[in-house]
Order: sequence, then C-alpha cells, then structure tokens
Amino acid sequence: MQLTRLFCSYINNTMRLIDCEVSQEVRVVGFDSGCKAKERLLQLGIVPGTIIKIKRLAPFSGPLIVSIEGSDVALGRGIAKKILVEKI
Repeated sequence: MQLTRLFCSYINNTMRLIDCEVSQEVRVVGFDSGCKAKERLLQLGIVPGTIIKIKRLAPFSGPLIVSIEGSDVALGRGIAKKILVEKI
C-alpha cells in the first residue's frame, strides 16, 4: 500500500500540506486519515477542492497558520501531515 501511495503521489503531483512552503497556494485533493480527523477537517471547511494558502510555519514544531477562504486557521503538524494537496 505504501508503494501505491508513493506512486500515486508521483503521478498526481500531490504532496502533504506539511511539506508546503510559506505563501504557497495549494488545492486540497484528499485526506490520509481516519474518520475523526476527516470530521474535524470538514468542520474547519477543509474539503477536497478547497484552496489553502500557507501563511506561517511556527518554529519548534509548532502549528501551521493557513488561510482558508479568507479565515486564518491554526493546524497542528500532525493533522497537516494528513492533508493531501496539489500545487496550483
């Protein structure tokens, strides 16, 4: 399964939100998480197709500050690792 995921990432040009750079805009393409994490992301308005802009990466493994449809949201690095995105 890991090999398939890596192959799909290479083909689709997807990456994890945690790997993005500051001021980069990306589009959500999916999640690599369980039901609870998906539910929380949906509550925040993070659904496939949503455009996210990385505003700031906090130091010392702190949260990411992202802009979602004009609202700033802090996401922990653990949940940011579960959000699959593509560059736009």
